[in-house]
Amino acid sequence: MIRAMLAAAAATAVCSFTPSAALANPYPTETSVDYVIGCMAANGQTQDSLRRCSCSIDAISSALPFELYERAETILRMRGAGGESASLFRETPMLADVVTQLRAAQVEADFRCF
Repeated sequence: MIRAMLAAAAATAVCSFTPSAALANPYPTETSVDYVIGCMAANGQTQDSLRRCSCSIDAISSALPFELYERAETILRMRGAGGESASLFRETPMLADVVTQLRAAQVEADFRCF
């Protein structure tokens, strides 16, 4: 009888699991982890910063599609490069708008999580 009850409970738990609950953050795991590691480096290597930084990338992912996040991150990396070709990434208004959208999502994430 106990085995039957445990089996029923396990089946209920499996059936109530929804993939959308597991996919709260639609960004690739590598991207999310990279963000959290960088965030923790800036905010302290504590359990609290881990929680807050994880919250932050979840908030950003809810506000910005991954393609836009990836584009903004690439622009920011290229802005840091030297040379004449990097000036394109610093001076083009359309690219600045992409970075502005990321910054706005980060500000919202800061309000929610920090």
